[in-house]
Amino acid sequence: MYRLLNSACTCETMAMSIQRTTMHARTAEAAFWLAATAGIGGLVFLAGEVPSAFTTAFFLPICFAAYRFPLAFSVLLAAIASVFSSPALTAVGVNMNESVMPVMWLGWPAVYLFLAVSLNQWASIQEQRSHLAESEHELNEMSQHNQRRERELEALSGIHTAIMSGGDEQLVVEEVTHRVAETCDARICTIMVPVGTASQRPFLPVGFSEDAFREIFPNGAPYGEGVEGWAILHQKTAQTKNVFEDPRYDKLRDFAAHVGFVAAAAAPIELEDDVYGALLVGFPEEHEMSAEDLTRLERLAHQAEIAVRSVRQRESLSRFALETAMGLTEAIESRDPYTGGHCRRLADYSSMMARELGMPGHEIETVRLGAALHDMGKIVVPDSILKKPGGLTPEEYAIVKQHCYSGGQICKRVGFLVSAYPIVYHHHERWDGRGYPDSIAGERVPLGARIVAVMDAYDAMTTDRPYREAMSHEEAQSILRDGGGSQWDPTIVTLFLGMLTARPDLQVEETVVGQDGLILPDHAHHHSPESSSSELSRKA
Repeated sequence: MYRLLNSACTCETMAMSIQRTTMHARTAEAAFWLAATAGIGGLVFLAGEVPSAFTTAFFLPICFAAYRFPLAFSVLLAAIASVFSSPALTAVGVNMNESVMPVMWLGWPAVYLFLAVSLNQWASIQEQRSHLAESEHELNEMSQHNQRRERELEALSGIHTAIMSGGDEQLVVEEVTHRVAETCDARICTIMVPVGTASQRPFLPVGFSEDAFREIFPNGAPYGEGVEGWAILHQKTAQTKNVFEDPRYDKLRDFAAHVGFVAAAAAPIELEDDVYGALLVGFPEEHEMSAEDLTRLERLAHQAEIAVRSVRQRESLSRFALETAMGLTEAIESRDPYTGGHCRRLADYSSMMARELGMPGHEIETVRLGAALHDMGKIVVPDSILKKPGGLTPEEYAIVKQHCYSGGQICKRVGFLVSAYPIVYHHHERWDGRGYPDSIAGERVPLGARIVAVMDAYDAMTTDRPYREAMSHEEAQSILRDGGGSQWDPTIVTLFLGMLTARPDLQVEETVVGQDGLILPDHAHHHSPESSSSELSRKA
């Protein structure tokens, strides 16, 4: 603290000393011109006549004073010059030409005063112009700084939005590289990632394609080369104003020439614990980034690091949630060998359908999770009912219907399964509102539940069950087509049937997902989503 105060006092003392020195210099200069004016007056007196060659010498101190000092000082010098050029000097023995007497009274003083005022005003105007130019320059710099800062904030906000939107790693990294390229006015931008300790390669670049990179480096660029390699090795920001003159570049010079960048900068990104990549930007001409620009690049790299690690953490948690869900459902499926693999197929193909519908990445994962968990509530259904080869009694059917509620309650009690609740709870609703548990209709049924309902029905119809053999794919598709608009969402049915037509490989054992496949009591057929399949089951 003492050192800090001492340093502050020293700086203040130095500033005051500089100010005093400047004031002394100005005072000395003013005294010089005042003495010069008086000296010229002395020469006029010694010459003994007015006008003389010395009277014109008064213009020199007046002009300099008008340009360098306030108006009052230059007027003072003009007044002194006027006295030594006036007929008043006849009182001390100086000769005066009678013919110019009127001019001497008024002419010379007017000329001196005019010079003093006009030159002082001109100097003042020039000084104001200089200040205005400096102010304009400062304002322009401030405006450019604010614009750069605004663009940086927009980039940071865009990256943050991409993170929060739940997009996958590719979507988030594409947002990062595009935003950084725009913010830095860069020709290229990418995240360079190490491939072990042998090479490095770009990930989702902007300004060039990965194919263009592979043309020159089919096995990746040499590890540690370039500013990006330097940033990866040293975990510090690096730049070069000309890659073709920088000794850190060798083979990458060919790539720079091919892509079209001359200057480059890179900031390190910790992709995983002790595994570093680099955020690279390249510019088409020689360019040296300022300290402010490098700091901005480091901030963007830090945000990119947060983005990548957040996405990977979220995807890891998502995989954990899905595998946990699959473990639960496979444990339930183990009670019935006929439904083995049912939930895993349903998860895979429901997510495929969600992707076809253009759902965002995080919603696709929710559909996948909900599909995997859809029958989790069957844990409360006794084996005597679950494996019953014949028809169900009304009481038994009522117990089966409880699995939606039971599964939903399990989801609500487990934090990472909450998002799957609407699908697990509503996957037996019908498009016409005659399903269960809430008998809601149309688009009031959650989209994920509508997807799972179609996938579930198809898989139930095309796989063997204790009470019947699997029906043909053609017959199952016909039932779906007839039930579109009543039992199932017609849009999803149409899209799914189109997928089956375009991709016949979906019609093998790993086809899309299915319903309970239980034989219902007679009075429940027209209320149940499985009415078509259960009728065919009884016929079989």
